[in-house]
Amino acid sequence: MVRKELNQVSVFEDLRNGKIKQKDAAKILDLSIRQIKRKLKEYRRFGAISLIHKRRGKPSNNHNKENKIKQAVDLVSEKYHDFGPKFAAEKLLEIHKIKINHETLRLRMIKEGLWKPKVKKINRHYLRERKESLGEMAQVDGSPHHWFEDRGPACTLLGFIDDATSRILHLEFAANESTATLMKSTKKYLLDYGRPVALYVDRGGVYKVNLHNEDEEKITQYKRALDEIDINLIWTRSPQAKGRVERLFETLQDRLVKELRLQGISDIDSANQFLKSEYIDKHNAMFAVAAKNEIDLHRQIEDYDLDQIFCLKEKRHINCDMTVRYKNSWFQLEKKQPTLIFPKNIIEVWESLDEEITFHLRKCKLNAIKLEVKPLKIKEIQEVKLRKIWVPSANHPWRNYQKRDILTLAKR
Repeated sequence: MVRKELNQVSVFEDLRNGKIKQKDAAKILDLSIRQIKRKLKEYRRFGAISLIHKRRGKPSNNHNKENKIKQAVDLVSEKYHDFGPKFAAEKLLEIHKIKINHETLRLRMIKEGLWKPKVKKINRHYLRERKESLGEMAQVDGSPHHWFEDRGPACTLLGFIDDATSRILHLEFAANESTATLMKSTKKYLLDYGRPVALYVDRGGVYKVNLHNEDEEKITQYKRALDEIDINLIWTRSPQAKGRVERLFETLQDRLVKELRLQGISDIDSANQFLKSEYIDKHNAMFAVAAKNEIDLHRQIEDYDLDQIFCLKEKRHINCDMTVRYKNSWFQLEKKQPTLIFPKNIIEVWESLDEEITFHLRKCKLNAIKLEVKPLKIKEIQEVKLRKIWVPSANHPWRNYQKRDILTLAKR
């Protein structure tokens, strides 16, 4: 007997002795009076054993008969030995008209050694403690979404959130999560707060070179810029590790979308203005928490020229005609330069966030002009020297050989 049935014994014993009424017993056992009458009648005849459920220990009415299961397993062993349980059950029904639940078939296939159960890999993500101070580490990510719903095109929201306080440090809508847009947003964040100790990011192509970079010697433009201003870039291996910024976007995709709808905002510029003037402060007041340590670890940026750091920097060779090619455009280096330059020198090409292109060598900015057309290569016309025809002398051995051959032929 189970505990529920054991508890019924005392109640039905009191009923049989007339100590309680049937309606009281129905309330105690949460049964109808009709059920109480039926059970009491059986209890008076057979005693406590009548309270045990009659189907206990018997197979279910819907169970598969053993011969049917054996027939299915034999067919699987003969024809479908490499099929999965669900696929095999489908084929048994489709071809052999044997209807059997795929889970029942799976358990029997495991028992017969026809199927090896898959061990589900459990990814354990242990809780990482928050950083103790503001500015110790900021989590950065971008979220492409239909932020304006049907009122405007889809765009990406770039977010910076402090790990210690869950405080939004910077939010900005952009067309996409590219190197240029991310540099612009990072520059604005640094101007507002200063330099954090570290940024926590994923392994996207903007942050990390993932192909043919086992030694991690190659770095992205964004990583190079952060190295120049002494900000550590930390790459996470799972979305759960940077859960604060992931949960931030989950909240924003619910709340911010509705806020933009109420405000009637449907373009990026108006949305960025709304974020800066209203939404960020409102969100931080509701969701930000106090840091363990009140010290702000953001550092000053006055010693750095952010315009020279947050730009695209690539290397190019100077051609023999003192031209440089960059992004399918040609630039002519002028004769007057602040430093000595020669053909084949390697120079740096800086492309600012405003798409202004400059050339640098030995910390000097070179003078250059953009050419409208590709410079033509001038081929030098070489003078062709005529070879003098050589005529052997009268007493040259060659002439004697020729005479000898003629005399030999004449004798023959």
